[in-house]
Order: sequence, then structure tokens, then C-alpha cells
Amino acid sequence: MPIARAGALLVCAVAAAALAACFGPRMSIETPVGVSLAGNWKLDPAASDDPQKTLALMRAEAQKIINRANAAQGRSETPPPGAAGADASGPPAHGARRDPLQYSAMAHVVEALLERSDHLSIRQAADEMVFDWSTSRRSFVPGAHSVVSAEGGVGDQTSGWDGKQYVVRIKPQMGPLITDSFGLSADGKHLVEKVHVDQYELPAVTITRTYNPTTETGPRPLSSGD
Repeated sequence: MPIARAGALLVCAVAAAALAACFGPRMSIETPVGVSLAGNWKLDPAASDDPQKTLALMRAEAQKIINRANAAQGRSETPPPGAAGADASGPPAHGARRDPLQYSAMAHVVEALLERSDHLSIRQAADEMVFDWSTSRRSFVPGAHSVVSAEGGVGDQTSGWDGKQYVVRIKPQMGPLITDSFGLSADGKHLVEKVHVDQYELPAVTITRTYNPTTETGPRPLSSGD
């Protein structure tokens, strides 16, 4: 039946378009010729965005949202952005001022950057990319799709090469789309990471982190054994 077949094709096309909208351009499993991110790198704070400053801007924006909600509803307290289901109508505990980013899924992503070591070691192979911050380690298979732990529960993760950059995208069930990309600077002397958090309860933010090559290795967590 031609009409039914056309309808099925339309549904597939719409589904494919929706998936592309969530995860962006299709990523390649093939390593670009001559591109290597492998090596030991150390964060250059002077050439990088400060996550603390980003959080301060997000906090100010969140407070504006709360103030507008207060004015519109005539309430002294309203739930902070992202506080779905939270009872924030009462006074803060012990009279403390509630942090407007307390329940922000976007802020939690930025805060996680502060927990990383300044040292990053990258191991690159055709079938695996390993990013080791000494305090945390992430490994990816180019072109693979997986379900991972994410803000608010679990999320869909894809990764692969987009041009000369290795890109990781995570879409939580409840939370913003996170895009983490790694590539060399124009002169090939630095590693540049861009962490983009899509608009969710607050406007989108992008944090750029620049690394210099180093012979140093990052600190390792102390073993709990004897």
C-alpha cells in the first residue's frame, strides 16, 4: 500500500531529524589523518575560562528569575531553577539564604569541572579514546552509543570525530544536553576543550579550557589498602 509506506517513511524521517537535533551532526568513527590528541597536558588557567566566574553569572541569572517569580506570584520564596517537585515555599532552614543554584542541573555540570585535576592524559587509539584527569577517568569508543549515569539519573551518550575534534555528547533523561569537545589549537601546540551546556533552566553556557603539553603527571588518589 503506497500511502501506508509513504506514511512510515515520513515517520522514520521525522524520528531521524529529532535524533539529529538532539545529538547534532553525525560523528565519524574514523580518526582524521594526522590528528593526535595523545599525550600529557596541564591546564593553563590564564588561557582558560574560570568555572567559578561562570557559576557567579549563572547564580545572578537564577536570582533574577526567582525575583521575577516572586514579583509575579507575590511570594517571598519560590523554588530555584530546576527545583522540580521541591517544597521551597517555606523559609530557608535556620534562616540561611537558599543558593539559587542548589537544584540547577546546569550548575551541577559546571561544578563537576572544578573537581577535575589540572592534569589530563589522553590515550588515543582507533577503537578507543581515554581521557584521564588522574582523579577521574573516562573512556569512549568512537561512534558508539551507550546509556550512562547522568544528572537526574541516566542519559544517552554518543561520541566520535567531528572534523578534527573528538566530541562527546550526553543527553540526560532530565537535564541539559552536554557537549564536550577536544581538539588542537590552530598552531597545534595546545589542547582546547570546550564544554557546552545547552539551555535548560538557565541560558546556555560554554566553558573553554586550554591545556599545555607537560612532562608532569597528575596526582593519584591515595589507596585505601595497607
